[in-house]
Formats: sequence, C-alpha cells, structure tokens
Amino acid sequence: MLVLALESATELSAVAVADRSGVLAVSAPERGRRHGESMAPAIESVCAAAGVTLRQLDALVVDVGPGLFTGLRVGVSTAKALGFALDIAVVEVGSLELLALGAARTWAAGAGVEPPLLVPVVDARRGQVFSARFGPARPRGPEHIERVDQDRLFDPEELAGELTALVEEGCACLCLGDGAVRYRELLAGAGAEIAPGELHDPDVAVLAGTGLARAEAAGGRPAAEVTARYLRPADVRINWEQRLAARPARGS
Repeated sequence: MLVLALESATELSAVAVADRSGVLAVSAPERGRRHGESMAPAIESVCAAAGVTLRQLDALVVDVGPGLFTGLRVGVSTAKALGFALDIAVVEVGSLELLALGAARTWAAGAGVEPPLLVPVVDARRGQVFSARFGPARPRGPEHIERVDQDRLFDPEELAGELTALVEEGCACLCLGDGAVRYRELLAGAGAEIAPGELHDPDVAVLAGTGLARAEAAGGRPAAEVTARYLRPADVRINWEQRLAARPARGS
C-alpha cells in the first residue's frame, strides 16, 4: 500500500509519501498563503525523493478541514483531480482530528499515563475558531483517541466559557493549534493548558500514517464524494453579503 498525503487546511502546506514501512518522503513545509503555488512542486519533489511515480499510488489522503477556505480548496481539489486521473480512492481526515492524533502520540508510549482532554483549536479568522474535543480511546486503539463532540465554529469567549466549566469539573484540558496560539491568554485564563509549540501545526507524517491505515481498513472514498468541511461561508461571500446589506435600497 502506497499513499500520498496532502496537507493545506491551515497556513502550513506539506506533502508526504508513505507505505507500510513508514513515511518515505516529506516536503519542506511551506508557511503562508502559497498553497496553490507550492502543492504541485511539492508532490513532484516527494515522489522523486521516494523513488515512486503517481501511477504507483494506491490511495490519496487529504486534510478536509475545517480551516482556511483557499487552502482547503487547493488540497481537496488536488486530491479529487488525482483521484479521478489515477482512478484511486481518497481518504478524508479532519484538521481537528489530525491535530489531536499528533498530540496523542506524546502519551501513546507512556503506559499508565492518563492523557488530558485534547482540544484542538484552529483559527477561523474574523475573530472565530474551529474546535472539537477528543479523549483517550477505551480500550486504547491504534489511534489512541476517540471523538467527544463534533467540529464546531466558536467565538473564542464561548469556547473559553466551556473550558472553564470543564476545568471546574476537574477535567484537564490541553489546547493546541494555531487558534490556541492566537488566543493563548484567553484559553489559559479559562484554566486550560496550552500545548508546546511543536503540537500546534498539523503533522503531514501523521496524516499519511493515519490515511494509510484507514485506506487498508476501509478503502477510502471515490474522488467524486470527497468534500471540504468549511463550517461557514467563505470570506469573499461574507464580504459580498455585507456590502449588499449596506447598500441603500433602490429609489431611496
């Protein structure tokens, strides 16, 4: 089984190739809104480094969000195009789940160490964040986490209020992701712990490994069925609707 993983849900863009032996090659992560420019060269680079061709791929793996609208569109459309062209399945992994999976590795090797409630927080811009909660799997499975609630769009103050209630109930909460960095003071003030720096970016190697395992277990989905999880309208649509609402009525 050979997979190509595409990460572009946040400001970090990266690509990896993996097989059953592990990750074969990873592109140098690109930070900033250059996903459209960097994705195709990164795919070419990692395939060359791994010594494989696109025709050898058995499946594609893509981070489907929620996250930045443009970045998600680049990653998902690239995965769909390659899936159609190569006639292979696409495995979807959510951005919040991916962050939690990366953090869970910190506790996976520690026998008897109880992990905290993982609260990935992705900056949604416009003063909002995407978030969800993940707890330890019972019993521990290969991915070591299970979802507690669904991905949601929050005002940071609303999320902080929910974290305060959890902490007061005795729950240890670990926030991670670029949204946790941006709203560090607010979330820490709610009693949550903020993860160390290396856990705030989605890890394309974790994406590749997770996708490969899921491709082997369930086979992925046809490219036509793959969709991005936006959770809200794109900024350009919001801006347009606001401009329309601000226009004076015709004839006034």
